[in-house]
Amino acid sequence: MRSKTLAKLLLVLAGLLILTVPVARAAETLVLTCTKCTELIVTGKGLPANEQVRVGVVDVKTGQETTNQFSVQTDANGAFNKKIPMDLGEHPTLESTVWKQDTGNVLVVAAHSRFTAPCKPEDTLAFTGAHTPLLLGLGLVLLAAGGLLIRGSRRASHPVH
Repeated sequence: MRSKTLAKLLLVLAGLLILTVPVARAAETLVLTCTKCTELIVTGKGLPANEQVRVGVVDVKTGQETTNQFSVQTDANGAFNKKIPMDLGEHPTLESTVWKQDTGNVLVVAAHSRFTAPCKPEDTLAFTGAHTPLLLGLGLVLLAAGGLLIRGSRRASHPVH
């Protein structure tokens, strides 16, 4: 009987402990998107409200900054939206970081791999299609010529009596 009382007491204490834990704040988010190949859209949410934050964008492939770091003001909800002119064909994979302006502490880091974006580098040739019917015809002609050569070589090695 004593163990049941002890178990109930532990459950009540655990419940009280859970009630005293502060509610977790929504995590900061940073999203990089594009609607056209010449413009990057940086959107931040869950950041400190009405404060200046610094944003940096880096090309993952080269490790170089694609733009100078810039400051942006968050709104009352701690969100911002900034459009940056950028050639996304030249910079296909980007990483962005947000710092709090006054302390320099990193608030959030987001990586963006633009694998579904419609942008392609300018130096690639467009795919114009294969000449499948011509290649198929050529293959059939070569197979027929090979068959005739094999048949002719068999007749020459075995003369008819």
